[in-house]
Amino acid sequence: MDVRTIERAKQQWQSAADMMPQLICLLNGQGRLIHTNRTIERWGLGRVDDVKGLHLHAILHRDCVDPDCYLTSLWPSAIARLARGERTECEVLDPVLKRHVSILVQPLVRPPPQFREADDLNAVVMMGDISEFKQTEAGYQRLHAELEYLACHEKERRVLSESMQMRLLAILEKTTDYIAMTDVAGNLVYLNPAGRTLLGLGPQDDISQMKMGACHGSEQEVEEKIRGEAIPSAIRSGLWRGESRLRDTAGREIHASQIIIAHRNDDGEVEHFSTILRDTTEQVRTAQALRDSHAELRRLSGLLATIQEDERRRIALDLHDGLGQSLSLIKLSIEKAGQLLAAGSVSEASESLQQLIPQIREAMVEVRRVSTELRPSILDDLGILPTLSWFFREFEAACGHITVEKAFNVAEHEVPVPLQIILYRIIQEATNNIVKHACADRMRISIERTDEVLQLLIEDNGCGFDPGRIPQGDGEGRGLGLLSMQERASLSGGSYRMTSVPGQGTRIEVSWPCEP
Repeated sequence: MDVRTIERAKQQWQSAADMMPQLICLLNGQGRLIHTNRTIERWGLGRVDDVKGLHLHAILHRDCVDPDCYLTSLWPSAIARLARGERTECEVLDPVLKRHVSILVQPLVRPPPQFREADDLNAVVMMGDISEFKQTEAGYQRLHAELEYLACHEKERRVLSESMQMRLLAILEKTTDYIAMTDVAGNLVYLNPAGRTLLGLGPQDDISQMKMGACHGSEQEVEEKIRGEAIPSAIRSGLWRGESRLRDTAGREIHASQIIIAHRNDDGEVEHFSTILRDTTEQVRTAQALRDSHAELRRLSGLLATIQEDERRRIALDLHDGLGQSLSLIKLSIEKAGQLLAAGSVSEASESLQQLIPQIREAMVEVRRVSTELRPSILDDLGILPTLSWFFREFEAACGHITVEKAFNVAEHEVPVPLQIILYRIIQEATNNIVKHACADRMRISIERTDEVLQLLIEDNGCGFDPGRIPQGDGEGRGLGLLSMQERASLSGGSYRMTSVPGQGTRIEVSWPCEP
């Protein structure tokens, strides 16, 4: 190869080196610049011809006086590695050039083993501006850090979400309310244990064929209400609240207050429904019992007025027919005696007055009878047991064809004073019914106190009757007398029970709770 060819190739390589973006320097063993490409001019570090023979530190860090400058310490370590035929690489943020640079110190040829003089070494130093790369790398690192943070945050959120889901599921599983979830067609996809228990289902029973509002034979009107009113309302406003009914596997009707919620996806379309029911059967029964109680109270109040008027009418008749007639006869006899005295017939007037004594005695007896029927004085003077003994002596004397069996297994102090007149009136009414209607020849009366309960039993062996066909409205009828006893027992805090079968007699049981 001739010299001209070599020179042309050298020029071509020199042009190629000048065009490279890296700073390429050829150094001798002392670190002085032998040759460099024109990148040094593009970096504003001087002209190619002016920097020959200078140290790389003097070229790159012209005014640097820092004893710890990285270029100062780089060259000795690079020489040691060059001696072994090794290259030195590093990346650094140059404080003077204010850019990130990559530095490569590469031996031109591998020295022979016997080489010892560092001055004879030639090396190539290549420096590249990697600031943009570092900025990109830093951006990637920031992005990576942000992604890691987001991933960590998402993981924590997911863990928290799973934890919350587990807690919510535990709440759903433990709550005592019926909670169910359905698909958009209303088919059940979830039913909590309380709901299964309410419907009489086991943990493994299939619910996939069940629909909201159509559980176990629910009435058609309830199903139509759910489909026609509740679900459309929930779709329109997101929630429906109302009363509902359903039946369990045994056919028992269950009253419930119900909430239906429509859940939508991100597009606003209804995805599924959830429903919450609370069993209000007991509240409904209680409310109905309260209404029945109010109705019964109104009925008893009306009955009380009827009984009071009947008693007033009876007392009025007794006073008119008995005492009134006696007083009228006494009045006439006194007027007659007055006329005789005025006529001077003293003996005849005296005889007329003497005839008044039996009439006055009969009037006094009638007054005592009416007074006793209103309230026997013996009850206040001696108590309930002597009063009942007197009452049944009078009864047996008047109704000798009826045998009375008495079993008073209580002491006088065991019958509360407020109950004594109630007890007496019920027995009085019962015996009056037996005499008038039962056609009995035997009756039994027992009073006893057990477990803080006072119990009264009245039974006869009469003709009995059908309780469903009791006549009503007649003051002297059997129906009013029975209702009077029931009313007295109820108003005094007792419980009343009457049983009767045609041909088998009648049995009346009344009991009152008593304080110890």
